[in-house]
Amino acid sequence: MAMAMAMDFSMDASSAHDAALQDAIHQHAVFFDRLVEMIPANIYVAKENPTDQWVHGMSKKARAESKRKTKLNLKKAKRARLDPENARTTLEVIQQQEKTKDTPTGSSVAAGGGADKPRTVTYEELRDRLHKRIEMLRAKRHADQAASTAKVAKEWQNQKKNDSLKRNRKSKALDPDASTDGETTAPAAKRPKLDAKQAPSGIVEDGLEFGRVKMGIGADLGHSKKKKPSKEKLLEQAKTLQEQMHDPEKGQEVASKHAWSAAVSRAAGEKVLDDPKLLKKSIKREEGIRNKSAKKWQERKEMEKKGQQKKQDTRKEHIQQRATEKKERSIAKREKKLARPGFEGRKQGFINKGA
Repeated sequence: MAMAMAMDFSMDASSAHDAALQDAIHQHAVFFDRLVEMIPANIYVAKENPTDQWVHGMSKKARAESKRKTKLNLKKAKRARLDPENARTTLEVIQQQEKTKDTPTGSSVAAGGGADKPRTVTYEELRDRLHKRIEMLRAKRHADQAASTAKVAKEWQNQKKNDSLKRNRKSKALDPDASTDGETTAPAAKRPKLDAKQAPSGIVEDGLEFGRVKMGIGADLGHSKKKKPSKEKLLEQAKTLQEQMHDPEKGQEVASKHAWSAAVSRAAGEKVLDDPKLLKKSIKREEGIRNKSAKKWQERKEMEKKGQQKKQDTRKEHIQQRATEKKERSIAKREKKLARPGFEGRKQGFINKGA
Protein backbone atom coordinates (compact mmCIF):
# COMPACT_ATOMS: atom_id res chain seq x y z
CA MET A 1 0.00 0.00 0.00
CA ALA A 2 2.78 2.39 0.94
CA MET A 3 4.63 1.53 -2.22
CA ALA A 4 1.56 2.33 -4.35
CA MET A 5 1.13 5.65 -2.60
CA ALA A 6 4.79 6.45 -3.23
CA MET A 7 4.41 5.63 -6.93
CA ASP A 8 1.27 7.82 -7.17
CA PHE A 9 3.10 10.68 -5.46
CA SER A 10 6.11 10.34 -7.79
CA MET A 11 3.80 10.32 -10.85
CA ASP A 12 1.98 13.43 -9.62
CA ALA A 13 5.32 15.19 -9.04
CA SER A 14 6.62 14.24 -12.49
CA SER A 15 3.36 15.40 -14.16
CA ALA A 16 3.54 18.73 -12.26
CA HIS A 17 7.15 19.15 -13.31
CA ASP A 18 6.25 18.42 -16.97
CA ALA A 19 3.40 20.93 -16.86
CA ALA A 20 5.68 23.60 -15.40
CA LEU A 21 8.29 22.83 -18.03
CA GLN A 22 5.73 23.06 -20.85
CA ASP A 23 4.44 26.34 -19.42
CA ALA A 24 7.99 27.78 -19.34
CA ILE A 25 8.66 26.58 -22.89
CA HIS A 26 5.41 28.16 -24.06
CA GLN A 27 6.29 31.48 -22.41
CA HIS A 28 9.76 31.42 -23.96
CA ALA A 29 8.27 30.63 -27.38
CA VAL A 30 5.82 33.54 -27.06
CA PHE A 31 8.70 35.84 -26.03
CA PHE A 32 10.83 34.85 -29.01
CA ASP A 33 7.83 35.16 -31.37
CA ARG A 34 7.26 38.72 -30.16
CA LEU A 35 10.97 39.44 -30.53
CA VAL A 36 10.92 38.16 -34.12
CA GLU A 37 7.82 40.25 -34.92
CA MET A 38 9.74 43.40 -33.96
CA ILE A 39 12.20 42.79 -36.83
CA PRO A 40 10.98 43.70 -40.36
CA ALA A 41 10.32 40.70 -42.57
CA ASN A 42 12.50 41.96 -45.44
CA ILE A 43 15.49 42.00 -43.05
CA TYR A 44 14.85 38.81 -41.06
CA VAL A 45 13.69 36.48 -43.85
CA ALA A 46 16.29 35.67 -46.49
CA LYS A 47 15.24 36.28 -50.08
CA GLU A 48 15.39 33.47 -52.57
CA ASN A 49 17.95 33.84 -55.31
CA PRO A 50 16.23 34.22 -58.68
CA THR A 51 16.89 31.48 -61.14
CA ASP A 52 17.14 33.83 -64.13
CA GLN A 53 20.16 35.91 -63.22
CA TRP A 54 21.70 38.15 -65.87
CA VAL A 55 24.74 35.96 -66.23
CA HIS A 56 27.52 36.54 -68.70
CA GLY A 57 26.70 33.46 -70.78
CA MET A 58 23.16 34.60 -71.67
CA SER A 59 22.40 35.88 -75.13
CA LYS A 60 21.30 39.45 -75.75
CA LYS A 61 17.69 38.47 -76.40
CA ALA A 62 17.49 36.27 -73.27
CA ARG A 63 19.05 39.02 -71.15
CA ALA A 64 16.47 41.56 -72.37
CA GLU A 65 13.60 39.13 -71.65
CA SER A 66 15.00 38.50 -68.14
CA LYS A 67 15.18 42.27 -67.50
CA ARG A 68 11.59 42.72 -68.64
CA LYS A 69 10.34 39.95 -66.33
CA THR A 70 12.29 41.40 -63.40
CA LYS A 71 10.74 44.86 -63.90
CA LEU A 72 7.26 43.31 -64.11
CA ASN A 73 7.84 41.34 -60.91
CA LEU A 74 9.06 44.47 -59.14
CA LYS A 75 5.89 46.33 -60.10
CA LYS A 76 3.71 43.45 -58.84
CA ALA A 77 5.69 43.26 -55.60
CA LYS A 78 5.33 47.02 -55.07
CA ARG A 79 1.57 46.84 -55.63
CA ALA A 80 1.26 43.92 -53.22
CA ARG A 81 3.38 45.73 -50.63
CA LEU A 82 1.07 48.77 -50.74
CA ASP A 83 -2.01 46.59 -50.19
CA PRO A 84 -2.99 46.95 -46.48
CA GLU A 85 -4.67 43.54 -46.40
CA ASN A 86 -1.45 41.86 -47.50
CA ALA A 87 0.56 43.40 -44.65
CA ARG A 88 2.06 40.50 -42.69
CA THR A 89 4.35 40.28 -39.70
CA THR A 90 7.69 38.51 -39.71
CA LEU A 91 6.24 35.50 -37.86
CA GLU A 92 3.44 35.12 -40.40
CA VAL A 93 5.97 35.23 -43.26
CA ILE A 94 8.02 32.49 -41.62
CA GLN A 95 4.93 30.32 -41.04
CA GLN A 96 3.86 30.83 -44.67
CA GLN A 97 7.29 29.72 -45.90
CA GLU A 98 7.12 26.58 -43.74
CA LYS A 99 3.65 25.76 -45.13
CA THR A 100 4.86 26.17 -48.70
CA LYS A 101 7.76 23.83 -47.96
CA ASP A 102 5.40 21.19 -46.52
CA THR A 103 2.86 21.40 -49.39
CA PRO A 104 3.37 18.76 -52.15
CA THR A 105 4.55 19.97 -55.57
CA GLY A 106 4.56 18.54 -59.05
CA SER A 107 1.77 16.17 -60.06
CA SER A 108 -0.41 16.92 -57.03
CA VAL A 109 -0.44 20.58 -57.92
CA ALA A 110 -1.17 19.74 -61.55
CA ALA A 111 -4.09 17.50 -60.45
CA GLY A 112 -5.68 20.23 -58.41
CA GLY A 113 -5.03 22.98 -60.93
CA GLY A 114 -8.71 23.52 -61.72
CA ALA A 115 -9.03 26.31 -59.15
CA ASP A 116 -9.81 29.82 -60.33
CA LYS A 117 -6.91 32.27 -60.59
CA PRO A 118 -7.08 35.33 -58.29
CA ARG A 119 -8.14 38.40 -60.23
CA THR A 120 -5.82 41.42 -60.44
CA VAL A 121 -6.48 44.27 -58.03
CA THR A 122 -7.16 47.71 -59.55
CA TYR A 123 -5.57 50.95 -58.43
CA GLU A 124 -8.91 52.24 -57.10
CA GLU A 125 -9.28 49.24 -54.79
CA LEU A 126 -5.72 49.61 -53.60
CA ARG A 127 -6.33 53.32 -52.93
CA ASP A 128 -9.49 52.55 -50.95
CA ARG A 129 -7.70 49.92 -48.89
CA LEU A 130 -4.83 52.32 -48.25
CA HIS A 131 -7.23 55.04 -47.08
CA LYS A 132 -8.96 52.59 -44.76
CA ARG A 133 -5.63 51.49 -43.35
CA ILE A 134 -4.55 55.12 -42.78
CA GLU A 135 -7.83 55.94 -41.04
CA MET A 136 -7.44 52.93 -38.79
CA LEU A 137 -3.90 53.96 -37.86
CA ARG A 138 -5.01 57.55 -37.24
CA ALA A 139 -7.74 56.30 -34.92
CA LYS A 140 -5.18 54.22 -33.04
CA ARG A 141 -2.77 57.11 -32.42
CA HIS A 142 -5.54 59.72 -31.85
CA ALA A 143 -4.45 61.88 -34.79
CA ASP A 144 -7.69 63.90 -34.86
CA GLN A 145 -7.25 64.87 -31.23
CA ALA A 146 -3.65 65.99 -31.89
CA ALA A 147 -4.79 68.06 -34.91
CA SER A 148 -7.49 69.78 -32.85
CA THR A 149 -4.91 70.56 -30.15
CA ALA A 150 -2.57 72.08 -32.72
CA LYS A 151 -5.43 74.17 -34.13
CA VAL A 152 -6.31 75.51 -30.68
CA ALA A 153 -2.65 76.38 -30.04
CA LYS A 154 -2.39 78.25 -33.36
CA GLU A 155 -5.58 80.21 -32.62
CA TRP A 156 -4.20 81.15 -29.20
CA GLN A 157 -0.94 82.33 -30.80
CA ASN A 158 -2.80 84.49 -33.33
CA GLN A 159 -4.93 85.97 -30.53
CA LYS A 160 -1.81 86.91 -28.55
CA LYS A 161 -0.30 88.53 -31.66
CA ASN A 162 -3.45 90.59 -32.29
CA ASP A 163 -3.53 91.71 -28.64
CA SER A 164 0.06 92.92 -28.83
CA LEU A 165 -0.68 94.87 -32.03
CA LYS A 166 -3.68 96.53 -30.37
CA ARG A 167 -1.56 97.53 -27.36
CA ASN A 168 1.08 99.05 -29.64
CA ARG A 169 -1.55 101.08 -31.49
CA LYS A 170 -2.99 102.39 -28.22
CA SER A 171 0.45 103.38 -26.94
CA LYS A 172 1.21 105.21 -30.20
CA ALA A 173 -2.11 107.05 -30.00
CA LEU A 174 -1.37 108.16 -26.41
CA ASP A 175 2.25 109.21 -27.16
CA PRO A 176 2.44 111.25 -30.42
CA ASP A 177 6.22 111.70 -30.14
CA ALA A 178 6.74 107.96 -30.28
CA SER A 179 4.59 107.76 -33.40
CA THR A 180 6.59 110.49 -35.12
CA ASP A 181 9.82 108.73 -34.20
CA GLY A 182 8.45 105.52 -35.64
CA GLU A 183 7.48 107.30 -38.80
CA THR A 184 10.95 108.77 -39.23
CA THR A 185 12.54 105.35 -38.97
CA ALA A 186 10.55 104.11 -41.97
CA PRO A 187 12.22 104.49 -45.39
CA ALA A 188 11.47 107.99 -46.61
CA ALA A 189 10.08 108.56 -50.06
CA LYS A 190 11.97 110.67 -52.56
CA ARG A 191 11.33 114.37 -51.97
CA PRO A 192 11.28 116.85 -54.83
CA LYS A 193 14.29 119.13 -55.01
CA LEU A 194 13.53 122.69 -53.90
CA ASP A 195 15.28 125.80 -55.07
CA ALA A 196 17.27 127.72 -52.47
CA LYS A 197 15.27 130.86 -53.19
CA GLN A 198 11.96 129.11 -52.48
CA ALA A 199 13.00 127.80 -49.03
CA PRO A 200 15.97 129.85 -47.76
CA SER A 201 15.38 129.01 -44.11
CA GLY A 202 15.24 125.23 -44.60
CA ILE A 203 11.40 124.97 -44.29
CA VAL A 204 9.63 122.59 -46.70
CA GLU A 205 6.03 122.92 -47.85
CA ASP A 206 4.89 119.85 -45.88
CA GLY A 207 5.61 121.62 -42.56
CA LEU A 208 8.88 119.84 -41.64
CA GLU A 209 11.78 121.96 -40.41
CA PHE A 210 15.42 120.90 -40.64
CA GLY A 211 18.01 121.36 -37.94
CA ARG A 212 20.14 123.78 -39.93
CA VAL A 213 18.88 127.33 -39.29
CA LYS A 214 19.98 130.60 -40.84
CA MET A 215 21.53 132.76 -38.11
CA GLY A 216 21.58 136.08 -40.01
CA ILE A 217 25.39 136.43 -39.93
CA GLY A 218 27.67 135.77 -42.85
CA ALA A 219 26.69 134.41 -46.23
CA ASP A 220 23.36 132.68 -46.85
CA LEU A 221 23.40 128.94 -46.31
CA GLY A 222 21.47 128.33 -49.50
CA HIS A 223 24.14 129.85 -51.73
CA SER A 224 26.83 127.76 -53.31
CA LYS A 225 30.22 127.67 -51.61
CA LYS A 226 32.76 130.24 -52.73
CA LYS A 227 36.40 129.55 -53.39
CA LYS A 228 38.46 129.59 -50.22
CA PRO A 229 40.89 132.49 -49.89
CA SER A 230 44.60 131.82 -49.67
CA LYS A 231 46.36 131.72 -46.35
CA GLU A 232 48.29 134.86 -47.19
CA LYS A 233 45.02 136.71 -47.62
CA LEU A 234 43.66 135.15 -44.41
CA LEU A 235 46.80 136.31 -42.63
CA GLU A 236 46.18 139.87 -43.78
CA GLN A 237 42.54 139.64 -42.65
CA ALA A 238 43.60 138.26 -39.26
CA LYS A 239 46.10 141.09 -38.78
CA THR A 240 43.43 143.65 -39.69
CA LEU A 241 41.01 142.01 -37.27
CA GLN A 242 43.59 142.10 -34.48
CA GLU A 243 44.16 145.80 -35.09
CA GLN A 244 40.41 146.46 -35.00
CA MET A 245 40.01 144.46 -31.79
CA HIS A 246 42.77 146.53 -30.13
CA ASP A 247 40.88 149.72 -30.96
CA PRO A 248 39.76 151.27 -27.63
CA GLU A 249 36.46 152.56 -29.05
CA LYS A 250 35.07 149.75 -31.28
CA GLY A 251 37.27 146.86 -30.18
CA GLN A 252 34.75 145.30 -27.81
CA GLU A 253 31.97 145.34 -30.40
CA VAL A 254 34.21 143.86 -33.11
CA ALA A 255 35.44 141.13 -30.73
CA SER A 256 31.92 140.07 -29.70
CA LYS A 257 30.70 140.06 -33.30
CA HIS A 258 33.70 138.02 -34.44
CA ALA A 259 33.28 135.57 -31.53
CA TRP A 260 29.64 134.96 -32.44
CA SER A 261 30.46 134.51 -36.15
CA ALA A 262 33.32 132.10 -35.31
CA ALA A 263 31.03 130.05 -33.04
CA VAL A 264 28.40 129.75 -35.77
CA SER A 265 31.03 128.69 -38.34
CA ARG A 266 32.47 126.06 -36.00
CA ALA A 267 28.97 124.74 -35.28
CA ALA A 268 28.44 124.37 -39.04
CA GLY A 269 31.64 122.30 -39.29
CA GLU A 270 33.86 124.96 -40.83
CA LYS A 271 37.39 125.82 -39.77
CA VAL A 272 38.01 129.33 -38.40
CA LEU A 273 41.50 130.62 -39.25
CA ASP A 274 41.87 133.85 -37.29
CA ASP A 275 45.14 133.39 -35.38
CA PRO A 276 48.06 135.21 -37.09
CA LYS A 277 50.70 133.08 -35.34
CA LEU A 278 49.18 129.80 -36.48
CA LEU A 279 48.69 131.17 -39.98
CA LYS A 280 52.36 132.18 -40.17
CA LYS A 281 53.44 128.71 -39.03
CA SER A 282 51.15 127.08 -41.57
CA ILE A 283 52.41 129.31 -44.40
CA LYS A 284 56.01 128.59 -43.41
CA ARG A 285 55.35 124.83 -43.29
CA GLU A 286 53.67 124.85 -46.70
CA GLU A 287 56.52 126.90 -48.13
CA GLY A 288 59.03 124.39 -46.82
CA ILE A 289 57.00 121.54 -48.37
CA ARG A 290 56.90 123.39 -51.70
CA ASN A 291 60.65 124.06 -51.62
CA LYS A 292 61.36 120.43 -50.82
CA SER A 293 59.12 119.26 -53.62
CA ALA A 294 60.71 121.74 -56.05
CA LYS A 295 64.17 120.54 -55.04
CA LYS A 296 63.19 116.92 -55.66
CA TRP A 297 61.70 117.86 -59.02
CA GLN A 298 64.89 119.71 -60.01
CA GLU A 299 67.03 116.73 -59.02
CA ARG A 300 64.78 114.46 -61.06
CA LYS A 301 65.07 116.71 -64.12
CA GLU A 302 68.86 116.78 -63.76
CA MET A 303 68.98 113.01 -63.49
CA GLU A 304 66.82 112.66 -66.59
CA LYS A 305 69.05 115.13 -68.47
CA LYS A 306 72.20 113.23 -67.45
CA GLY A 307 70.60 109.96 -68.52
CA GLN A 308 69.68 111.39 -71.91
CA GLN A 309 73.20 112.78 -72.40
CA LYS A 310 74.71 109.42 -71.46
CA LYS A 311 72.49 107.67 -73.99
CA GLN A 312 73.49 110.16 -76.70
CA ASP A 313 77.20 109.64 -75.97
CA THR A 314 76.78 105.86 -76.06
CA ARG A 315 74.94 106.16 -79.38
CA LYS A 316 77.73 108.33 -80.87
CA GLU A 317 80.38 105.86 -79.69
CA HIS A 318 78.52 102.97 -81.31
CA ILE A 319 78.16 104.87 -84.61
CA GLN A 320 81.87 105.76 -84.62
CA GLN A 321 82.82 102.19 -83.79
CA ARG A 322 80.68 100.80 -86.64
CA ALA A 323 82.19 103.31 -89.08
CA THR A 324 85.74 102.35 -88.04
CA GLU A 325 84.97 98.64 -88.37
CA LYS A 326 83.48 99.20 -91.81
CA LYS A 327 86.58 101.11 -92.94
CA GLU A 328 88.89 98.37 -91.65
CA ARG A 329 86.87 95.70 -93.46
CA SER A 330 87.08 97.63 -96.76
CA ILE A 331 90.90 98.03 -96.40
CA ALA A 332 91.33 94.31 -95.67
CA LYS A 333 89.23 93.46 -98.70
CA ARG A 334 91.29 95.70 -100.97
CA GLU A 335 94.62 94.23 -99.73
CA LYS A 336 93.36 90.75 -100.42
CA LYS A 337 92.34 91.72 -103.95
CA LEU A 338 95.77 93.28 -104.96
CA ALA A 339 97.89 90.35 -103.73
CA ARG A 340 99.54 88.49 -106.74
CA PRO A 341 100.14 84.74 -106.74
CA GLY A 342 103.85 83.74 -107.02
CA PHE A 343 105.04 86.98 -105.49
CA GLU A 344 105.52 87.98 -101.95
CA GLY A 345 102.62 90.32 -102.03
CA ARG A 346 101.76 93.76 -103.25
CA LYS A 347 104.68 95.48 -105.02
CA GLN A 348 106.09 98.43 -103.23
CA GLY A 349 107.83 100.05 -106.23
CA PHE A 350 109.26 99.54 -109.75
CA ILE A 351 110.75 96.17 -110.62
CA ASN A 352 113.65 97.62 -112.69
CA LYS A 353 115.48 100.24 -110.77
CA GLY A 354 117.30 102.94 -112.62
CA ALA A 355 121.06 102.75 -112.73
